[in-house]
Amino acid sequence: MPRFKFLAGLNQSQQQAFLMRLKVEWTYTSNALEGNSLSLGEIQFIIEQGLTVQGKPIREHNEVVGHARAIDLVYALLDQPTLDKEAIFALHRAVQTQSVVDIYCPIGAWKNESNGRYISQDNRLVYLAYPEPDAIEHLMTLWLELYHQSVILDEAQAVLVYTRLHLAFASIHPFFDGNGRMARLLANIPLLKSGYLPIVVKKEARAAYIQTLSEYQRISPTLTQTTTQLLSEEKAFNRVHAFFAEQYQVTQALLSEMKYTINPTS
Repeated sequence: MPRFKFLAGLNQSQQQAFLMRLKVEWTYTSNALEGNSLSLGEIQFIIEQGLTVQGKPIREHNEVVGHARAIDLVYALLDQPTLDKEAIFALHRAVQTQSVVDIYCPIGAWKNESNGRYISQDNRLVYLAYPEPDAIEHLMTLWLELYHQSVILDEAQAVLVYTRLHLAFASIHPFFDGNGRMARLLANIPLLKSGYLPIVVKKEARAAYIQTLSEYQRISPTLTQTTTQLLSEEKAFNRVHAFFAEQYQVTQALLSEMKYTINPTS
């Protein structure tokens, strides 16, 4: 079991219950941000009982099982001094649970086709292209350098590190799918390694989450094979940082409530 400072004062049984609740909450919110319709209670049932919920799509069940397994992989990575792309690929294979093999949608490998999405700008939809496949190896090398250079000494730095890693990964968009879940998992590893709580973006903040990320990506420099700096830490970056700082406060309040229900005298 991982050793976290926020588990201080709880016995082993209470710690296990606490981490299970955290896994359920984290899986619920991260999947809900991507459109998964399963409720918090249904996700708890799937994770704890290993059973399906009648009438719900198999895809949504698989997303829950995959994300819960990915959290276990994240915990296993906390004892590793470094992170490499093979560990990232393993995490992607956990998150992406499709059984259909498609050479244009590789699982556990960088994307091999151009992709992007439409975002709202001045009351119209504009296409936001993500970096080209031939730039991903270079860009993810830069991302891993950013990851390994991250230093966390206090909660303020924890939020800043999370913002940088999450935003850089989301902007690189190295996979054909699953990038949001991957960003939220990977960016939390340095926080957990330093003994801090993970940042869990609440479902209710979905619109603000998408908007702040889109605003940054819309005005940030295009990432290419010649890019030397992944982030532009200006106004748009500061808005994303402020958003994650708010979400960290929400996470702290939520986990304080979770801890109190386990041990009201603590």
